[in-house]
Amino acid sequence: MTGAEASTRVSAMDGLRGWAALSVVIFHFTWEMFGHWSPAFRSYIPAALGSAQVAVAIFFTLSGYVLTIRRWRRADNPPYLLAALRRYLRLTIPILTISFCIYLLMVLGLTPTRAAAPLVDNDFWLGHIAYFDPSFLGMLVYALARAYWVDLAYAYHPFLWTMIVELWGSLIVFAISQGERGLREPYTAVLLCIAFFFSLFPLAACFFLGALVALLQRDGVLFRDPPTPLESKIATAIFIAGVFGAAWMHLPSEEFYFSNFKYLTVPALTGVAIVFAAIRSVPVSRLLTAPASQVMGRLSFPLYLMHGLIAASFAPALILWTASLGPLDQIDAWLIALASILASVAAAPLLLPVEQFTLGFVRRLQWPFGRRPATSG
Repeated sequence: MTGAEASTRVSAMDGLRGWAALSVVIFHFTWEMFGHWSPAFRSYIPAALGSAQVAVAIFFTLSGYVLTIRRWRRADNPPYLLAALRRYLRLTIPILTISFCIYLLMVLGLTPTRAAAPLVDNDFWLGHIAYFDPSFLGMLVYALARAYWVDLAYAYHPFLWTMIVELWGSLIVFAISQGERGLREPYTAVLLCIAFFFSLFPLAACFFLGALVALLQRDGVLFRDPPTPLESKIATAIFIAGVFGAAWMHLPSEEFYFSNFKYLTVPALTGVAIVFAAIRSVPVSRLLTAPASQVMGRLSFPLYLMHGLIAASFAPALILWTASLGPLDQIDAWLIALASILASVAAAPLLLPVEQFTLGFVRRLQWPFGRRPATSG
């Protein structure tokens, strides 16, 4: 690849990550918040705009690819512990910031989720957001450790279960792609991880599928040249089919998918297909590198974090206020959902200083022992 091709590919991936984050936000404020109360929020249109399983598969695929694309090419990567520490801090500093903000709102009594939940028949989901007594020590333990563990009880941020895969998947692919001091033949390890996680939790396998594609690219098997016109057309068709198919496969309930993990295989593979079709489709790449997509890309992690705060505070408060004026109807619910989505997008830039500080800090972080390592990917 030329430098321009690599830059375009990274920009397209950033844009795709941003729109996937927005899709998750739409899902939570339509399908999850009001879907128990009204079937209209669990129909095709909300599913098309907010296909959460496929969006999460896209996140994991992009992470596995981006985190290893440079590491596969280097024989002498920075020390493993340094790479692991950088990844942990890159995730934890923003998580700690948003968890502290939610903790403060809970202390101030500004998270009325338990009062709002019965109004929308949603004790199962909304009623389990910020439902416990806040503790500063508990918040610290959650942000520093429990956000990366399978026990999701008493979570200060309701949607950070994805960080389990983001951190542990990173640590595994860092070990496999360590270079001359790691595995000399990494394909077997990557394929074993893919097989294992497909049997355990298929969405997590996307992390290693992304790393596998990066490895195949290093070896010249994939993406050696810019896409031909025919390849671009095929990729565009796959992308469109994946997006519309994602909505169709999302129509079964969330409870169905997560009680039948094997059915997540199709959303997982769809997310992988969407990612690599997007970067091989010329028109889709142009769309994802447009200014609006790049703004969404920069806001992706802040948006994902901030919408948890909105779900804990602004959205339930709006439900209570609207209900105080009269019985809730579908128009009220759609307006609350739209206001919550817009509030999440509008509030996300408030976390950009934290995001920029974190990225700069982890890039400057060096190993205090032995050689001075180069910056990791």
